Amino acid sequence: MKNKAVPNVSKLNGRNTTRNDGQGRHRAPGVRIAVDEGPISDLLGSPDGGLLLAANYGRDSVSVIDTDTWRVTGTVAGLGEPFSIAMDGLGDRAYVSIVSPACDAIAVIDPHANSVVATHPLEHHVTGLAASLDGSRVYATRNGRDRADLAVLETATGRVAAVGLPTAPHATAECVRIGPDGARLYLAANGPDGGQLLIMRATDAPRPVATVGIGMPIRDVALSPDGALAYVASCAPDEGAVVDAVDTRTHRITGTRKVGDVRGMLTGLTVSADGARIYLIGDTGITVLAAPTLDVVGAVAVTDHPSCVIESPDATWLYVADQCGAVTVAPVRSSAWQGAPDAATEGLPAHDAVWREPALV
Repeated sequence: MKNKAVPNVSKLNGRNTTRNDGQGRHRAPGVRIAVDEGPISDLLGSPDGGLLLAANYGRDSVSVIDTDTWRVTGTVAGLGEPFSIAMDGLGDRAYVSIVSPACDAIAVIDPHANSVVATHPLEHHVTGLAASLDGSRVYATRNGRDRADLAVLETATGRVAAVGLPTAPHATAECVRIGPDGARLYLAANGPDGGQLLIMRATDAPRPVATVGIGMPIRDVALSPDGALAYVASCAPDEGAVVDAVDTRTHRITGTRKVGDVRGMLTGLTVSADGARIYLIGDTGITVLAAPTLDVVGAVAVTDHPSCVIESPDATWLYVADQCGAVTVAPVRSSAWQGAPDAATEGLPAHDAVWREPALV
């Protein structure tokens, strides 16, 4: 992200968050970008950190946010119930799972022109997307009537190949992630006996490499920046939430942490840009764990009903999307800011915002 001067706060599509939520709980300050397109189902940043894409599930649109000005610069409309977003390694194309009365599909978006450049229909119900680094392939986990599979879309030709998953009958696929080097896929599948992390080669015909059993149904998977660890978030009504760290070389679980309070129902998991933090997203808050020890170290309190959270590529800013149709920007705590609070204010609107506290509380 460039250190571009930010205009007056009045020009932002939002305002400052408050410091108290009315229930006596502290809330870290931040700038609220009012997307105003309903609940945000997914949030993705471009590789260079210059853009954010927000999927607005209830309004059938994707909003494009400029991170230099923190303003919504465009909206791509006509996308039925967008749920999951993926992007190639250059940030030239974004891929969005959408729904129509006839079928699910993958819409291809040019995020710089705010336009749809292609649409690829798919059978079955799409639950997650991942794109190859060069954008030549998009991988989609799908659930059919009695089976789950992986669809591989060749973006140049539109050809779709279906790859069966080594799962039990009636298992479902939850999500798919791609390693930072683009060589491996990590799929979450859930069946009668719990969850499985499926590791596959990321080719035009993916082949299974290993299967790691997870005791409870998996909600999300995220990779460390170096790809050495896969973090798996799972939960069950009687057991609460659990995070497992899986060594991607040995395919063994190297650490497990049961998290007592994830602030509501567990909905997602992300890893910080520097690999030092894990964010567990609940429907009423975000719990922060240290990586790779999995110790609970804090919480993010910038909005009441978060849906997604990501960090900027330089691990400076935290972006939290919510169910009210807004994205809140807050500084991430770092050792560089401790004892020097003014460092956290650089490049931020100065008229209304007082940036003295990080997002982690």
